[in-house]
Amino acid sequence: MKSSLKLYKNAIILVVVVALLAGVYGVVSYIKSKEQTERKTYDKLIDLSSLDMQELTIERENEKLVFVRDENDNEWKLKYPENIKYNPSKLSSAAINFSSVFADKLIEENATDLSIYGLDKPVTVTAKMKDGRVESLEIGNLTPTGGAYYVKKKGENTVYITDTFTIDKVRLTINDIRETTLFNVTNEDFKELAMTRKGQLVFRAKYEDENEKWVLTEPIRGNANISAIYPMLDAIIQTQIDKFVEQDPQDLNKYGLDKPSYELEFETVDGKTRMLLGKEDTENSLIYMMIDGISEVYTISSKPFTFLDKPIEEIVESFAYIVNIWDVERIEVEMDGYKLDLKLETDPDKDTDKDKFYVNGKDASMKDENGKQPFRAYYQALIGVTLDKVEPDAQPVGEAEITFTYYLKIEPKVMKVEFIPKDDRYYYVVRNGEYSGLVVDKRKFDQPEGVRESYKKLMAALNSASSAENSSSSE
Repeated sequence: MKSSLKLYKNAIILVVVVALLAGVYGVVSYIKSKEQTERKTYDKLIDLSSLDMQELTIERENEKLVFVRDENDNEWKLKYPENIKYNPSKLSSAAINFSSVFADKLIEENATDLSIYGLDKPVTVTAKMKDGRVESLEIGNLTPTGGAYYVKKKGENTVYITDTFTIDKVRLTINDIRETTLFNVTNEDFKELAMTRKGQLVFRAKYEDENEKWVLTEPIRGNANISAIYPMLDAIIQTQIDKFVEQDPQDLNKYGLDKPSYELEFETVDGKTRMLLGKEDTENSLIYMMIDGISEVYTISSKPFTFLDKPIEEIVESFAYIVNIWDVERIEVEMDGYKLDLKLETDPDKDTDKDKFYVNGKDASMKDENGKQPFRAYYQALIGVTLDKVEPDAQPVGEAEITFTYYLKIEPKVMKVEFIPKDDRYYYVVRNGEYSGLVVDKRKFDQPEGVRESYKKLMAALNSASSAENSSSSE
């Protein structure tokens, strides 16, 4: 009896479960069918050919962007606002994505309160087509979950939601389309470079194509120190906008740009550009900057600009005069009451074992006990005299105490380097009668491996070779 009753109860439970499952299936099928009907009915809000678009406008309460398709190259260009460096691919992407906007779901028909969707103050995107047709979509807020946007067609009050992927590429702001890489140049593109610090010119340099080197033109003339110049060029090339701070700024003082701390001016194949650098945010390694002629303030990383306080002494080549030994035929040295006539016969194929050197007509190609040539050491000492400081406004007077005259295989063929006393400690450096702006410490000539020590070793080697030759002759 109990067994029959239990079987009866189980049968009733099974019937109930089947009925419930059938009911759930029916409800789910109904909802799915309804959603499919709604999706089918409201499948596409915007259905255009991006190739037939002529203009795309993105307008919000305080900003307006206008893109136009250039008929000559079929590329999208920014028509408004003007004088903005922008990324063309962002414009093209906006047009392509706006050409096909799907409605994910109908939210409300004949909505009376658009503010709850953010559609009382929407972002309006409008496309103008070749055939004169105009299509507009109004974009409101994100849904509470952040997975979709509320949208509606302009002139209608039916609200839908649509995906964020498409809309985020369409509801662009000025800052979204800006080009963050400020200068599309390479090292080879630079022709001139100058730096100003607190209103005072630090240096001006230019690249000489014929000599393939950078030279300073102000405040002194001379070869530039390439280990100083190239990090500057690299910093400019790497400049990326960290943040767009303000358009058409009214108060430059708060950014330190009314009187910029630093200015970098450079010329490339595309023309001249002047960077203005203001206050630094040392905590975040940022610095405020503008480009002269563009009314925008940015922040950029200050990390590449470690050279801004570098003195001119580190930017100019540090040698009184330096030249490759292969380019020299003769050198005349006058100092300490003696005169030397150095003759260099270097091998055309740069085989150093075949080089021959002469001092006042005597062979000076010998090597010391370490296999080194005293003549080469002396030559290195002559070209190794380095500057101590720069004094561009000085006017040297008087006779030179030391003179090196180089006779060259290359231009300028002759280079006369004179060391004229400034006082008891320093010499002015004069090249071919023109003051170089360089000042050297007299003690440079007395340093180990310096000119005087190398001269003594060269003379000792010559005397030793002469004695050995005389001894050999007497035998």
